[in-house]
Amino acid sequence: MKIGQAVFQDYQGIRRYGIVEKTHNKNNWKYATVKWFDDEKYSYAMSYLEVMRDEDLTIHEYRVDQLRQIDPKKERRTLKKLLDHQKNMRQDD
Repeated sequence: MKIGQAVFQDYQGIRRYGIVEKTHNKNNWKYATVKWFDDEKYSYAMSYLEVMRDEDLTIHEYRVDQLRQIDPKKERRTLKKLLDHQKNMRQDD
């Protein structure tokens, strides 16, 4: 996984999108630091857990097998098709 790679992660049903900012190796695993976007739900979940468990469980670096690489342009094209199809379905009602 390279710096600048777009990634996503599902955390307890929260889909998170980000960009890899740093990578390093530790104990024969590659880890990445990710800049997440529109990540309020995850932040809220971590704040809630911190209050409940009296411990900060926020993850700051991820083993690369916990992340999925994406092509944002392809994702956008596919989502556009999905939205167009939904719009056409509503017009048929």
